[in-house]
Amino acid sequence: MKINKKIKSHILSQTVDKDRRKVGIEVECFVYTKNYKRLSVNPSRTYSAIDLLHDLSNISKKNNGSYSLEPGGQIEWSSPPFEDIRDLEKSIHSYKKSIDSILAKKGLISLYMGVEPFCDPDSIDLINQKKYQLMNLNMEKRGTLGKWMMRNTSSIQVNYDIIDENDLEEIVFIADCIHPISAYLFSNSPFQLGKPVGKNNLRNHIWENTDTTRCRTLFDHKIDHPNQLLDLYIEFMIEVPGIFQLDEKLEIQDTDLTLGKDLMKKLINDKIRSEDIEAALHQIFTNVRLKSLIEIRDIDCLPFNHILAPVAFLTGLISDNSLRDKLINEFLSWSPEDRKEWNKIALRLDADQIGPKKRKFIDWTKWAGEIAIEGLQKRNLDETKYFLEYYQNVVDRGSLSIQMQNDFRSSGKTLEKFIFDKIVDTS
Repeated sequence: MKINKKIKSHILSQTVDKDRRKVGIEVECFVYTKNYKRLSVNPSRTYSAIDLLHDLSNISKKNNGSYSLEPGGQIEWSSPPFEDIRDLEKSIHSYKKSIDSILAKKGLISLYMGVEPFCDPDSIDLINQKKYQLMNLNMEKRGTLGKWMMRNTSSIQVNYDIIDENDLEEIVFIADCIHPISAYLFSNSPFQLGKPVGKNNLRNHIWENTDTTRCRTLFDHKIDHPNQLLDLYIEFMIEVPGIFQLDEKLEIQDTDLTLGKDLMKKLINDKIRSEDIEAALHQIFTNVRLKSLIEIRDIDCLPFNHILAPVAFLTGLISDNSLRDKLINEFLSWSPEDRKEWNKIALRLDADQIGPKKRKFIDWTKWAGEIAIEGLQKRNLDETKYFLEYYQNVVDRGSLSIQMQNDFRSSGKTLEKFIFDKIVDTS
């Protein structure tokens, strides 16, 4: 149990005052050449994603977040945290100005979409970093779509500060239960291998089939109640097979131990460090993940002008205690079978599916959307605008994935021309 307490202490090590919670985001995007080819990942005779990362890091404005690379060369920007979504908006636009300035000089194009629409993952090089080489080997053993996840997906991650253990447990439970609605509202993965995907909620489908030992919802790992959720999360986490571990120099090495056994071994030898715990927590890929903050990770990368919609949606759900209680009480009234069937709904973009209490999925979506809007209004920070128009569009016309497919079929264009002309039209 000592290792459980050590992990718990780490997760709760950066709690904040209830009036000082901040929110941040991580945004990933794909980058293409002017000939609509994915930018090469590793250094070569031509400009690469590694070169782009170096240039972005050099010109990045001080205190406006940081850049990193995902394993298939996707660029990831991590924002600073803010108390107000309006300040986050300013930061996002500063990021976009920075990346666009380099892309324009190099004749490159960014694409904000949940799943790469053209390429098979086997045609995309893996970044030459040991962590991702080990992850790739793990994915080949444990799931069918790990290569797709690593090389061909991009997301928006929303991060929240933790106030205390009870706060963490309520937010994580709500975010985990709301997953099918988040996955529907913010689905933006309309194409695969050059073809429309129909009603398949593609990025969610990929993550469901990546590695069942460390992915999917918390409910899938028997974490189904807000009470003692943090303890249950840690009990789940320590049994997950490790992908890598850190050596004495904090360098990545392979491992055949579970995450818990590796940490316990270091604890017994009095060599455990916060970096070891953080590295272990990073190897959990559930839709909601814990480190020293709360990460909500089940959102497709959206067109740039919609990136703040999921931030506003989630913030509206969690900011008011009375609305939290309303959500939690509703979810606790559902049976385990309700929750199991509810999560299956997230795999298809069909608003007419029947959910708990024999209500249509679209009705549950409206229920959650209206609560989010009420929560944003109660914050009284003029943040409703980031969600309301986007939400109404999806309720009226279906998810962006469905809308994009319909528009493509009537466009008469090749898929490349359709996608990249659309970027120009909306920029």
